[in-house]
Amino acid sequence: MPYRKILTFTVLFTLAQAASAQDSWGDDEWESDWGTEQDQGIDVYGYVEAAIGGRLEPSPYHKRLSIAEPRLQLGFDDRWQDITWTAKADGWYDGFDETWHGQIRELNAQFTVFDNTDIKVGRQVLTWGTGDYLFLNDLFPKDWQSFFVGRDQEYLKAPSDALRVTSYFDWFNVDFVWTPEFDHDNYVRGERISYFNPLTGQLTGNDPSIQFIEPTRDELAMRLFRNYDGVEYAAYGYDGFTKSPEAVTENFQPTFGRLTVVGASVRMPLGPGLMNTEVANYNRHDAADHWRALVGYEQELWTRFTGGFQAYIEKGDTQTRTVFTTRLTWRDERDDLNLSLFAFVSPNQNDGYLRPTFDYRIDDNWSFSGGFNLFFRERPNTFFGQFTENNNAYLRVRYAF
Repeated sequence: MPYRKILTFTVLFTLAQAASAQDSWGDDEWESDWGTEQDQGIDVYGYVEAAIGGRLEPSPYHKRLSIAEPRLQLGFDDRWQDITWTAKADGWYDGFDETWHGQIRELNAQFTVFDNTDIKVGRQVLTWGTGDYLFLNDLFPKDWQSFFVGRDQEYLKAPSDALRVTSYFDWFNVDFVWTPEFDHDNYVRGERISYFNPLTGQLTGNDPSIQFIEPTRDELAMRLFRNYDGVEYAAYGYDGFTKSPEAVTENFQPTFGRLTVVGASVRMPLGPGLMNTEVANYNRHDAADHWRALVGYEQELWTRFTGGFQAYIEKGDTQTRTVFTTRLTWRDERDDLNLSLFAFVSPNQNDGYLRPTFDYRIDDNWSFSGGFNLFFRERPNTFFGQFTENNNAYLRVRYAF
């Protein structure tokens, strides 16, 4: 982490100096710009939130409490000369591990060069692809621990220290992302949520003897995309590592396997709704290749009630995993109350995950949210089945400013 922070600040400062050198500032222009910034000030926004949640049944691996944290998020956006600056940081006390934490979620600069190229450098949240909670070509880091204990869904997408270059052309556009140091998922590893350990063949809680070996090299990701007659086309490429430790070292320690991915997606209107398809081929350097594919459809079923469906398949040489998802969302007439159910069901693994949630906005500042994380299974060694001891309910209250 110290390396990443130093890299972010160094790159930001260097680019700012370079951008400044391109401008021919006179004394009057400097004074005018500086005075304008002084008058406007910096617009700070954020929220204060309290969250509480617990497991529905006693767990042999963890305390009953699943989440208990007061949280403060502060952010600002500012423009100086031709550079847009964004910063956002969180601080919270985690009642589960009884420790204070802090995280810089965004700290970046964005500017345009050559009239057709946007550059964004620094800490940022990256995402692309068409899946709804199913990520095929989106190989940017996710925070599954936050997702499974009831933090706001914005925390599912974890930040990266990266350089993103987006260029726009007549026939297609290009996204290029370079991450100088590998960013893995905040994956489930036992200290907060138990999981199935294939090396021991049993469910595992926090086990300090298990050392996760992380790679130290960079990652590259690319996307070619365009919109033609209302249809969104995209092709993807990735060179890096698996985002969770799916390989083992020679000493049988879990590690991240080398991974190359190529894929494509299409999103288009179909009838009264929107259809999306996406495919990806995973080339594992330490295991057999496999491919993933999904097709999804979403439409408003009736006024203020929306339904979405996805069919997903993951196919390797010897194993196949299928998953069906459904998202049902209802909003009241004033858009103050939002009720949602997201369901994952795997017919061939006989497991699944239900995520019912609600959000209620009291006024422009106050709101509260809640929900459940409910897993079910036939056996404990499947993807969703390994988490059934972690079923929980949670509630959050937020004051935004």
